[in-house]
Amino acid sequence: MHFIKDGLFVNFKSSTSVALAQPNGILIIEYPRTLDLHNLRKFERFKTNIPVTFFCEEGDKKFEDLGILRDLSSGGALISHTKEATKQKPLYISLELPTGGSIKLQKAEVQNLRKNPKSESSPYVTGVKWKDLLPETQEGISRFVTQRSKERRENHR
Repeated sequence: MHFIKDGLFVNFKSSTSVALAQPNGILIIEYPRTLDLHNLRKFERFKTNIPVTFFCEEGDKKFEDLGILRDLSSGGALISHTKEATKQKPLYISLELPTGGSIKLQKAEVQNLRKNPKSESSPYVTGVKWKDLLPETQEGISRFVTQRSKERRENHR
């Protein structure tokens, strides 16, 4: 059996211990003895809930918005926000990291755009890829990723 969740490919073998047909079909399997895990993403993502500001310039006009950083990686980020962004123009992102340091006016390229009609407070979700990473930004993200990796390892013990 195999599946993909959050960019992680999981594969395992198991045996059926019980198969029930009534009242609904239920299949009970034994707990797998080994798991094969493979991360399909180039950079590991870490869930966050950090306030963020960003802007985009189109000619003489400046489009600015507030949002929430939903996840962060060395390669990019996922932001939920209220105003629609476009793929054509780069975004400039600023935020304060909880592990110290900050990201100030970091250039990012929009990779994907989604609309979440269920959310009234932040109906747009935008995935961005960092461009021309500034040294301060790289240091702050690196510290954040190191801290979250350490926390993740400690929680899995």
